Amino acid sequence: MKRLPGIAILALSVITGSAFAADTGAKALDIAFIRAMLANDAAAAAACYADDAVLVLPGSPAIKGNKAITEALTGFLGAATVKEFALSETRYQTSGNLSTSWGHYRMTTVPKAGGEPKSETGTFSEVAMKRNGKWAYVSDHAAADPPAPAAQK
Repeated sequence: MKRLPGIAILALSVITGSAFAADTGAKALDIAFIRAMLANDAAAAAACYADDAVLVLPGSPAIKGNKAITEALTGFLGAATVKEFALSETRYQTSGNLSTSWGHYRMTTVPKAGGEPKSETGTFSEVAMKRNGKWAYVSDHAAADPPAPAAQK
C-alpha cells in the first residue's frame, strides 16, 4: 500500500500534464519569444525562426528568411521598448516534428523617441518544425484586431 500514493501522484501528473512534461515545439518557442521581446533582445527573438521562415506582421508584407526577420525585429526593438507581451486563449498541437499554435496576443510598446504607450491586440497562428534536433518557427502570422467602432452620438 505504500506505493499507491506515489502511483496516484504519477497518474495525476500524467493526466494534468504537469511535473514531468517539458514544453516543446511551438509552446517552447512562444515562451522563448515572449522572454526575448520583454528583454528587448532582437537577436534572441530572431533565433526562434528557421532560416527559411516567413513572418507576417500587421500592416506588413511577408518578411522572408531569418536574415530579413532579424533586421525587422532589430528595427522594431530599436524604435520601441516592449513593456507587455502576452498570449491568451492559446492552443497547441504537436505531432512528430511539426507543431502549431494559435490564439490571441496583447503587446504594449513605448516609443524610444518619446510618446505615449501603444497597445495592440490581435490573433496569431504559427507553424514550427523540428530540424536537426532544434525547433524553430517556419511560419508566423499575426493580425491586429480592428479598431473599436466610434461611439455614436
